Amino acid sequence: MTRKPRVVRRIDFRLLPRPGTVLMLDGQRYIVVGSDLHIRTDGETVPIILWQSRCAECGQPFECRTGLKARALNRRCEEHRRPGKAATAAGRKRVGQHIARHGRRRRKAS
Repeated sequence: MTRKPRVVRRIDFRLLPRPGTVLMLDGQRYIVVGSDLHIRTDGETVPIILWQSRCAECGQPFECRTGLKARALNRRCEEHRRPGKAATAAGRKRVGQHIARHGRRRRKAS
């Protein structure tokens, strides 16, 4: 008998999720394909989750990484990557509401 994959709606884990765990985030499906350890600059070792999904633009598979807790993930592959640009209509609506309430970010003077 095959086990149905565990489906979660946010990245908020205490322990590493099993490979095959599915994350549904704004209609995009991410699957846990593994884990790794990362050594931070302060010397502490923290676990990293490796996710696999399909690009919102071209549909090609890509991988991304998060910690045990995160708010967002990459929605696109490296070729189509556009940080800060919403991938879905729901995301664009949230961004519009946020900008209306808080205004746009100011660029740092360099």
